[in-house]
Amino acid sequence: MVPEPLRPLRSNALPSAFCVVVAERRLLTNLAYHLLGSVDVAEHAVLETYTAWYTTADDQQDDIDIPFNWLVRTLVRICIGLLETSPSLAGGQTADPAGRLQGANRPPGAVSLKVFPAILVSRFQRPGSGR
Repeated sequence: MVPEPLRPLRSNALPSAFCVVVAERRLLTNLAYHLLGSVDVAEHAVLETYTAWYTTADDQQDDIDIPFNWLVRTLVRICIGLLETSPSLAGGQTADPAGRLQGANRPPGAVSLKVFPAILVSRFQRPGSGR
């Protein structure tokens, strides 16, 4: 997916909360697509993620400090679950014993489940944290 160019804000622009939700959904969809290699399956994973969020009790939602982090974590778990249970559903990707992806719909830069957790941890780790 190609990133959209930034456009100047208009005086009649949509409310900022709506724009935030649209941007959030776009980021989640892009992440899911890069993990799964299929737009349709990525949309399904994002739908499952939002379903999990909106079916979570209000008091539990209030305990979540950064909802976007919760959404990303939930989306990644759903994507990994899809890849583990049905690699053919997730864009036809399978990994050989060395962790290299195989399959017709392999997205550029895709990684296998063997190396993905380490990459994810390194990208989402706070600077200076030892975890």
